[in-house]
Parts: sequence; C-alpha cells; structure tokens
Amino acid sequence: MRLVVATRGSKLSLLQTEELLAQIKAVEPNIEFEIKIVKTTGDEIQDKPLYQIGVKGIFEKEVNLAVLRGEADIAVHSLKDLPSELSPGLVVAGFSKRAPPFDALVSTAGYVLETLPRGALVGTSSVRRAEFIKAIRPDVRVEPLRGNVDTRINKILQGKYDAAIMAVAGIYRLYGASPPIKLAVLRPEVLPPPPGQGIVAAVVKEADSWLIDLLKKASDPKAALEAIAEREFLKAVGAGCHVAVGGVAFARNGTVEFIAGYASGGRKYIVRVVGDDPVEVGRRAAEEIRKFKDGGV
Repeated sequence: MRLVVATRGSKLSLLQTEELLAQIKAVEPNIEFEIKIVKTTGDEIQDKPLYQIGVKGIFEKEVNLAVLRGEADIAVHSLKDLPSELSPGLVVAGFSKRAPPFDALVSTAGYVLETLPRGALVGTSSVRRAEFIKAIRPDVRVEPLRGNVDTRINKILQGKYDAAIMAVAGIYRLYGASPPIKLAVLRPEVLPPPPGQGIVAAVVKEADSWLIDLLKKASDPKAALEAIAEREFLKAVGAGCHVAVGGVAFARNGTVEFIAGYASGGRKYIVRVVGDDPVEVGRRAAEEIRKFKDGGV
C-alpha cells in the first residue's frame, strides 16, 4: 500500500515527517510513502512578522488542502502550527514522540536572560516570546527575526542579533546534540511555549476511519495526552498568534500538569493546573488565563 504524504519542504519539516512516518512503519511495515512538497503562505512571505500577515494557519492551510482535494492521504505538521479549529472534514489523528517542548535563549556568548547586556538585540517574530521577554527584561530590544531554523541561527552567528528566542525541538531535530550555537533553556514558568511545540502531528480526512485507527496505533501515548490537553486549552483560551499566550502539558503517572501564561504591557501571569482528565485540565488552565487576560485578576 502507498500513501501520499503532504508536508512543507524545509529541511526540518522533512526530518519531522520522516520521524512520524517511521512510527507508522513500525506498526505497519508494508506501507510505502510518497512525499508531496507543498509551499505555504508562511514560507512565501518572509519579510513580515507572523502576526502581521493576517492569515490563520499560514504554515498549515495549503498542506491540508492537499488532503481535502484528494492529492494526499496525510498532512504532516508541527502541532504548534495547527489552529484550534481545522477545516471541516479534517481531524488530527497521529502524534510523534515529543521532543523537548521548551523555548531557549540562543546566542554565541551563552547568555541567560539575567546576563543579557542592557540594550541587547533579541530576535523573534512571535508576539508571545516578545511580550514575555519585555516583561522579564524591559531593558533589551526585541526585533523581528523570520526564516527557517538554520537561517535564524546563521543571523545570530553573523552577529546581526545578540540572541534570539527559538524552540529547542527544532534545533535538536536539525542539529542533534551538538548545535552550532549555545542554548539556555527557558522553563515554562518563565516563558511558556506555544501549545503543541515539540510534537509532529498527522492530519487526515475525518472519513478515513481505517487511517485514523492506524495513526492512533502509531501515536506516542504520552504525546497524545499532552496534545489533547494543549489543543483544548488553545480552543478554550481563544488566542491566535497575535496574543501572547502559551501553555504546555506534562502527562505523568496518570495525571496531567498544565503550565500556562499570558503577558502584556510589561506584566506576565503564570498558572498551574493538575488533574487526571486532559480535556478538563486544558479548559481549567484556559479559564485562569482568560480571567487575567480580560482584567479579572
């Protein structure tokens, strides 16, 4: 059997796709895969911060359209790029093992947040990262930094930025344990990551029940639980890429711990929720964040 798999064409996207397909092959060795490269809005527009593009799902929509049109059987994404609501007829059905979900301060000098020089230039095009950094270190400059992982790292190596905030998962997946730059990992209590970071997800047609069953068998159970909690949080909190909200779940020993946060105007707010139902935990965390975001705290 041959399945067509749609994905973005960056080196990282292809590595992530291979990772997820290897999990599928482990439970169904007879399946063969054909990779279909799709260029997305986010790939084509590189001169604007993400929040200024004004299109939802800028790294997702075109890839999923290949499935809706029957041009592909599976669409593969970084889960963090998927909006809380997919196009009608589609469902998130498979999850890779999770790479570390955290963000990191990356630099050539090995800075941590506390040792960044006053006035240092920090690159990020994420509203979430920018607002949290401004709340923690209002004395540094934050300016947009777009591009693939290697593009952004090269700009730091060239001295165009003193540091940047980037996802640990992307750097480790691209470079392994020896990246060409120094990482200071940021705990979620300091800067909560976007929901889904570190997980590779498979999207299929809701009607393809046999494929949904296969992907469920191939999914990492721990990542699946955390993804359920985080996507419920994303849906309930009602935040897009223009709002500085983050949240991450940790499934351990039958319980789910959720750490979430919101930052705006130099203030940040962090909440922690624990429970045994990932859906309920995600909703409770969202309720707490909404109270603060809407001025109730």
